Amino acid sequence: MTNKLLIIMLVSMFVGLTNSAHAVLIGADNGDLYDHDVGSNTSTLIGNSGMAMFDIALDPLTNILYGISGSRDLYTIDQNNASLTFVGNAGSFINGLTFDSAGTLFGTGGTGLYSLDLVSGAATTIGSTGFNSSGDIAFDSSGNLYLSATGSGGDQLVSLDSTTGVGTAIGNMGFSSVYGLNFSGSTLFGFTSGGLTLSIDTGTGVSTQIATNSIAAYGADGVGGVLAVSEPGTIVLLGLGVFGLGLSRKRIMRS
Repeated sequence: MTNKLLIIMLVSMFVGLTNSAHAVLIGADNGDLYDHDVGSNTSTLIGNSGMAMFDIALDPLTNILYGISGSRDLYTIDQNNASLTFVGNAGSFINGLTFDSAGTLFGTGGTGLYSLDLVSGAATTIGSTGFNSSGDIAFDSSGNLYLSATGSGGDQLVSLDSTTGVGTAIGNMGFSSVYGLNFSGSTLFGFTSGGLTLSIDTGTGVSTQIATNSIAAYGADGVGGVLAVSEPGTIVLLGLGVFGLGLSRKRIMRS
């Protein structure tokens, strides 16, 4: 096998492994978990968790899905059948969850921004946002954090400082109950409890209805603004590095 062919095979394996996660996961008000394709507006029911999750968040480092209940309990959610495993009680009301690229779980509830411990579930207050959380938060690929907050005439889009919690209003989205947020590339999508899919302008907050998905969303997350690299993918990258080092050493020895 030639060196060039081996490199192509390794790159193909890496791409397949890092894209293995669901594009968008939506949790519904009745406990249903869906795998949703925004492009084709098609959904596949994964299963029912037995209770509604007030929001869900996918860990970009481990590909583990988490959910928070109205009783402030944090769970992991099986992406094959939606079954729950109890982690712990957050100790604070939380209805918005998301991970940053480093694997830190953030939560919002009321006017608070929190970080959550993945072992105990306990929430630690980061600060006050100054806005009432409508139901979700999301990071883009540059580390900017956005909040769906309740407002007059519809929810409003707010940018949050993830280190202090301080919020800055961007603009009104024109739709209420935007309980799910998720980036797909550079586009921020919103999902409402009325079953609407929105495209949200992160500069103005103006939102456009692009589809009716018929899912009463309570939360959404998936591979999006925060790049997910699975552990097997990391191993492949390491293999590529070692392989490249070997080629370099061969070239040095020949020169």
